[in-house]
Amino acid sequence: MEWEDVFPWFILAILGALGLAVKSSRDAHALRAGLDALSDRVHKLDAFVQHLQTAPPAPTVESEPAAPPVPALEPLPAATSELPKPLSEPEVVPAPAPTARSGNRWEQVLAENWLVWLGGLALALGGGFLVKLSIDYGLLTPAVRVLLGVLLGVGLAFGADWVARKDQAAGVEETASSYVPQALAAAGAATVFASLYAAYQLYDLLSAALAFPLLAATAAATVVMSLRHGPLVAALGLIGAYFVPLLVETDAPAALPLFGYLAFVTAASLALLRHRAWWWLAWLSLAGAVFWVLLWLGDAGDQPETSVVGGYLLLQLALFGAFRGGIDKMAFLAGVSDAPGARVVTRSAFWVFAAAIVVLVHVDGFGEASLAAALLAAIFLLWFGYRDPGLDDVIAAAGVLLLALLSTWELPFPASAGDLLDYAERPAEISDFVTASVICALLLGGGGYIMLAKVPRPGRWAALSAAAPILILLIAYWRLRGFALDIGWSGLALALAGLELAAAAAVARRRTGEREIEIALAAYAVAVLGATILAATFALSSAWLTVALALHLPAIGWVEGRIRLPVLRWLALGVAGIVLVRLMLNPWVLDYPLSATPIFNWLLYGYGVPALAFIVATRQFGGRADDALVGVLEAGSIAFSTMLLTLELRHALYGRLDAPFSDLGRDATQTLLWLALAAFLLWLGERRGRPVLSWGGIILFALASVQAVLWQAVIANPLVTDEPIGRLVIVDVLALAFGLPALLYAGIAWLRLGPIQLQWVARIAAVGLAFLWLTLEIRHVFQGEVLTWGECGEAEWYAYSAAWLAVAGAGLAAGLKWRNDWLRRASLAGVGLVVAKVFVSDMAALGGVLRALSFLGLGGVLVGIGYAYRRLRPLQQE
Repeated sequence: MEWEDVFPWFILAILGALGLAVKSSRDAHALRAGLDALSDRVHKLDAFVQHLQTAPPAPTVESEPAAPPVPALEPLPAATSELPKPLSEPEVVPAPAPTARSGNRWEQVLAENWLVWLGGLALALGGGFLVKLSIDYGLLTPAVRVLLGVLLGVGLAFGADWVARKDQAAGVEETASSYVPQALAAAGAATVFASLYAAYQLYDLLSAALAFPLLAATAAATVVMSLRHGPLVAALGLIGAYFVPLLVETDAPAALPLFGYLAFVTAASLALLRHRAWWWLAWLSLAGAVFWVLLWLGDAGDQPETSVVGGYLLLQLALFGAFRGGIDKMAFLAGVSDAPGARVVTRSAFWVFAAAIVVLVHVDGFGEASLAAALLAAIFLLWFGYRDPGLDDVIAAAGVLLLALLSTWELPFPASAGDLLDYAERPAEISDFVTASVICALLLGGGGYIMLAKVPRPGRWAALSAAAPILILLIAYWRLRGFALDIGWSGLALALAGLELAAAAAVARRRTGEREIEIALAAYAVAVLGATILAATFALSSAWLTVALALHLPAIGWVEGRIRLPVLRWLALGVAGIVLVRLMLNPWVLDYPLSATPIFNWLLYGYGVPALAFIVATRQFGGRADDALVGVLEAGSIAFSTMLLTLELRHALYGRLDAPFSDLGRDATQTLLWLALAAFLLWLGERRGRPVLSWGGIILFALASVQAVLWQAVIANPLVTDEPIGRLVIVDVLALAFGLPALLYAGIAWLRLGPIQLQWVARIAAVGLAFLWLTLEIRHVFQGEVLTWGECGEAEWYAYSAAWLAVAGAGLAAGLKWRNDWLRRASLAGVGLVVAKVFVSDMAALGGVLRALSFLGLGGVLVGIGYAYRRLRPLQQE
């Protein structure tokens, strides 16, 4: 069978299917209306039956003899005195509206929503396939194909209107919205749009001058149809309207007709969407409006027609501002829309168009027209924030817009100082940049300050007014420091600090305790501190800069004590973090020039002043709250104090800061310092209940222990090195390396500082270092200054036993007297060591009187220990 025989039947089948779909829709709507009416009657009858069951019986009248008059009684309640109403007029109790069963809900959504839209899509595709078949087989001429497509689309649109009127007449819209008219209208619009575009692009039946208005009119008609058929049709019309210029090409593109058309589309669509409260569709308008700006600027090259594009962007700002604020002279657009969707779209539009203006200025090469558009946009955003307090946060977009332009301003590469001696010979871009910076500072800083007394939320305006001038000064310094400009940057920063201080004083005179006034005052107070920090940054070297930053912490603490705003604590936390990073993680600190004078050098102010500032700030902020800021300040106090003492010590001992470990005696002083600081921090942390102080002590204790064990006792031990330890016994290097650390460890253990694990480490370290010190001191007596391990005489070998036994006995006596169990048991361990040495080594190594004395002394001590335990009974006391 040939296609020519099938084609007429195919056409009839499509038309028949369309007719059956329409008839089925009408029948379904009529059936639903009948069911709803029957359901209402059933509910009314049920309510009437319930009324009959609950109504009181009618009172009966009996004839009685006349009775004497009685006092008037109060009337009975109406519920007991009224007679029941006639049966013809029952009192109907309102019944809840019928709801669809949950089991049938999916079926209703499938049949009435998705299948309807799928049918509309199928109709549109069917129309397209029908045209394609006619093209493939050459059945119709191009003009006839286009005409039939347009007629089919118009017919679908009229069919949508006819179905909608039938639904309205049948009362279907009162119960459920129908998607059949929307699907038919959307399919019709798509068919007409595709037919007209085919006439222009495929068949050359329409010129660009005629195709553009026809396609635009189709999109506009689709949007108008949405007033009757719903937002989905409006979405289709908006997409078509913004795509029309992309579909219709021209040999000489011009900005004015394009953006004039787009401005009209945006204005009309926003008016419609605001009138119908279709807020989500405004995102399509925003996307379409900014899409064409970016596309145009990307293809425009060096001729972007800045005036037209800039005017279009300014108009878009005004249109979206009206989308939120309304137009009082038009009744259907009057009043401010406070819907969440309107607020979000408007705020987003302002930020998007501000970013688009930044792109425009860069494409234009910072020309006068684009810069004027940017300035007008910033003024509009400030004005809108003043007129609409609900969206006053858009003033931040104005500030970001101008700051972004200044930070990316096109400046020439800095020349040498000799070429820029005269200001008149400098590039014009520099003077333009300076002028723009002054204008922006006056607009954002001065304008924000003027608005403080006129707006309901002055805190935000004060934040803009306080922060913008400081950021502009910082950007100007960053961009101009490479040029030979004789600008007193520190003087400018101090002058700016004075202006900020004057603004803070003016706000303080209006202080009433209101939160917004407090925020405004805090903004200017922070700005004063920021300006002074900038002045210090511009004027001081690296070391003094850190000192200046640290000195701001007590100042912030003083201000926070009178204003009590959380933002000040966060600011102090940031400043503290900067100071900590600069002093603790700066690898170039050791390379700073350092005088040969001990103590009185840059370390004294470079670390001492920050340590003192952190301590003062800790007391200030900690007296009002115990938060992360106080912990950071405490940690900084510990770190800076430790660094100051450690570096000053190494500078005094070695003459430089980066000296390696090389001398046992001098290096041991660092261990003593850290152990003393650790003991003090552990004691202070327990006394004040400050965990940061306790952890600082634990960390210093661990560092000191690592150095004492690994370096002093193992690596630099005089037994394995040839380093002399000094001539005098007791007062020598051994006392610094082992004796004094043992005493500090014993003190920590005796005072029970820190956790129990740390106390046990201290006890073990104290015993071990004391044993090592005693042993090496005995060798010092017999061997002299150099203690390298070697031969040992009988007298020296006996001296070890005697000394160990004497010290163990003294320790045991002290443990028994003061009832210290760990000292007693450590002494017993020492006695056990001596017993092992005497019976294992002395019996063979010693001879004559020394061997006899060794055993006599050991025996006497052991008997004495037994007697002491018998008399004092330390175990029973425990």
